[in-house]
Amino acid sequence: MIMQSKLWIFGTVAALMIGASDPLQAKSSQPQKAAAMPSHQFKAAAEQGSFEWFFLLVDAGKEKGIWARNGLDPEFVPAAGSSAQLKTLIDSGVKIGFVNAAEVTLARSKGIPVKTVAAYFGETTARIFVAANGPLKTAKDLSGKKIGIISATHTSYRTVLYVNQKLGINAEPISLGSLSNNVAALKVGQIDALYSAEGSALTLIDSGDLRLILSLSEIYPKPYTAVVIWAADDLIEKNPDLVGKFVKATLEIVGYLKANPDYASELYVKRTKAPKNVADKAVASLNHILTASGRGSGEDLAAAVSGNWQFIVDSGAVPASTVIKIEDVVDVSFLPRQ
Repeated sequence: MIMQSKLWIFGTVAALMIGASDPLQAKSSQPQKAAAMPSHQFKAAAEQGSFEWFFLLVDAGKEKGIWARNGLDPEFVPAAGSSAQLKTLIDSGVKIGFVNAAEVTLARSKGIPVKTVAAYFGETTARIFVAANGPLKTAKDLSGKKIGIISATHTSYRTVLYVNQKLGINAEPISLGSLSNNVAALKVGQIDALYSAEGSALTLIDSGDLRLILSLSEIYPKPYTAVVIWAADDLIEKNPDLVGKFVKATLEIVGYLKANPDYASELYVKRTKAPKNVADKAVASLNHILTASGRGSGEDLAAAVSGNWQFIVDSGAVPASTVIKIEDVVDVSFLPRQ
């Protein structure tokens, strides 16, 4: 009996040892480990330290685990500031990211294989400001004046040209860079007005430094989109799962920011070191036009991109004879169902 017990114990231990070393059994645990890890590691052009419509989405997605929850492990690199920079990114192997809507259509018009796959930003938040105690009272008074902008390759340059065409005036864009640079130039009389889409500019109205003279959403085409998700054609073709998950995660982050403005404000302060009142203004301004539908300010992504293209044409950024098929610029297949 004792001998039988010893044999039974020995057999049991041996079986356990054999089972533990069985390669088939070892393999069975691997899918569980893989499922817990992000399935897509890639570079995304979305990093931009000045504009909240870029950095809030990047930071909230990281902090709340939204990128990872959607199977994504992105390495964020600087967002393109122009269609030329967008081409450079694609040539370097970056295939997806955030960018001002105009740059995608401009790039496509030059033969660059890129599409807009979602629009998480609707009507523009861009505005023209003047000195609070200055002589300019209406947008028409901007004729013959100098308007501070970000750069000659930025949408702000095209905005001044668009305003000129739309209002029948002749203002001159002056490239100065950041909002703080523009405000300083306004104070010393180097410029007469300034462009800004940043919500933080609104606090300068409260402080008595600026006065709003024109909200550009009043004269821009409708529907409209100002900022979009872009993807290169070959990524759409070869890895649609990544594109779909990136769109889904982005729109989920947008929804979270809109539902949690206090959190978004805290995140703004953390990134910029700005006072809370500045953060609150910036978030309120941004949340007003963020859209979790991915379709811009209306219900149709193609129509919103078409509105942006109309802005480009009317600004004179491209010849009026330029032909672009919006259906070649837009891919709606990654949008959530309505």
